[in-house]
Amino acid sequence: MTLMAQLAYMEKRGSGLTRICNETKALEGYKDELKPVFKSTPTQFRTIIFASSDTSNVGDYDGDMSEAKLTERQQKILNLIKESPTITGKQMSETLSVSQRTIERDLSAMQKKGVLKHEGKDNDGVWIIM
Repeated sequence: MTLMAQLAYMEKRGSGLTRICNETKALEGYKDELKPVFKSTPTQFRTIIFASSDTSNVGDYDGDMSEAKLTERQQKILNLIKESPTITGKQMSETLSVSQRTIERDLSAMQKKGVLKHEGKDNDGVWIIM
């Protein structure tokens, strides 16, 4: 893609983002907590538009909608990791009263979704929430 083509693409994208913000603000019941969230990585660009004026769960939003697609147990695992990033699978399984294999499957699924990653050795590493 040539530089001029890239600039035209960015111009279109930029004006579209402004329109999204303006249209959202014009909606009945709009609150600042409902403003769209834009997140960009080297390979993707995401726009999160909150569909409801019910803001009870907006405050818990930390910028990654992947968490909204997690099971209740996976949410509990994330909470354990937030409290103690060095927690082991065995400790999680004991705390949540499930098998270690169940925890390993949940952790693997969450890593595939890009919700978290593990750095370091299995028994001496740290969990990082994305």
